[in-house]
Amino acid sequence: MRKNVRNLLLQGLAAVLLAGGALGVVNATGDEANASTKPGPRSGSHATPLKDTAFTRVWPMLQTGSRGADVLTAQHLLAARGYAVTPDNAYGKKTAAAVRQFQTRAGLKADGVVGPKTWSKLITTVHLGSRGPAVKAAQVQLGVTADGVFGKNTRTAVRNFQTRAHLKADGVIGPKTWNALLTTSPATKPAPSTPKPAGNAAALAGQVLKNRGITFARAHSDTRHYGSTAYANIVDMAAGRGAATSPGSHVGAKRVQLDPRMLRALITLHDRYGYRLNISEFVGGVHSKNSRHYRGLAFDANVINGKHVGKGAPHKAVMNLCSQLGASEVRGPGDPDHDTHIHCAWK
Repeated sequence: MRKNVRNLLLQGLAAVLLAGGALGVVNATGDEANASTKPGPRSGSHATPLKDTAFTRVWPMLQTGSRGADVLTAQHLLAARGYAVTPDNAYGKKTAAAVRQFQTRAGLKADGVVGPKTWSKLITTVHLGSRGPAVKAAQVQLGVTADGVFGKNTRTAVRNFQTRAHLKADGVIGPKTWNALLTTSPATKPAPSTPKPAGNAAALAGQVLKNRGITFARAHSDTRHYGSTAYANIVDMAAGRGAATSPGSHVGAKRVQLDPRMLRALITLHDRYGYRLNISEFVGGVHSKNSRHYRGLAFDANVINGKHVGKGAPHKAVMNLCSQLGASEVRGPGDPDHDTHIHCAWK
C-alpha cells in the first residue's frame, strides 16, 4: 500500500514538472515575448540570459543631436504615448524633454537618452487594423507610406520583412519585429561595409556613381544632347566639373553643382532602405521654366527595383521617403506630366 502511494506521488510530481516545462516553452516563443532580457539558470550569484538568436536586444542609441529615421520612429512612438512631439527627424530639446518625461513615468532613469530599456518600454504592438502614430513609426522603418493606417499593404510589407529577418511571418509587429526593424534589417540599415556619405558634393557624386544599386540614363527623352544626360551629370560632378544643362533648355548650356542633400538622399534610399533606382534626369533635359532641375536641386527616377514607375514600381514609398529626407517638392503618377517617373526636389 505504501509503495503504491509513493508511486502515485512520484507520478504526480513528474506530471507537474513536465507541465511546467511545457508552459515555459510556450511562454518563451512568439513575437509577443517580453522585450527585456530574462535570467536563465543560475550559477552562484550570476544570471545567464536566455539564448535567442532572432532577438538581439541591441537597440539604437538616440540622444540630443541624433537625426534620421530612427529618431522619427521614436518621435512617432512618443506621440502614440500622448507626448506633444513634432516628428521632424531631429532629436532636439523638445524631444529630449519628452523622453525624460516618459522615462520618469516608466520608472527609468530620466537621462533623455533612448537606449535599450527606453525602447523596450516605448514600443507597442501593432497589427492589421491598428491606426495612429505607432503605426507611422513602424511604416517609417518599413519604408512604406507613413499614413498611420495598418492595412493590407503594410501587413504584406511586414510579412516580407519578417521572412527576410528569419522571424515568424505573422504580419504582427511585436518586440522581436521592432527590434529587427531597428537593428538588423538589410533593407533598413546600411551594410557594415557601406561607407558613410562624404561631406562635399563631388565626393558624394563619386559615391553615388560607384553605388551598384543606382543607375543613370545615358539619353534624354526630349533632346539628343548626350553631354547633359543623368550619367554625364554624375560623372562630371564626381570629377569636379559640375553637371551640364542642355543647350536647348530654358537656361541654355551651363555648369551646375548637384546639391549634397539630394545626393545623400540617393545614397540613403539605396543603402538604408534597399531601393534600386534608375535616375532619368538631374540638371539636363527640358523642364518647366523655373524648374529646380536647372539649379541642381532635383532628380527624376523612372525605374524602381527593376519596375517602371506607373507599372508596378513602389513609387509611393520612395516618394514618402524623399519627403522624410528633406525634399519639399515630390511628384509622381497622378500629378500632371509625372505618370512615368517620380520627381524629388530640395529648396
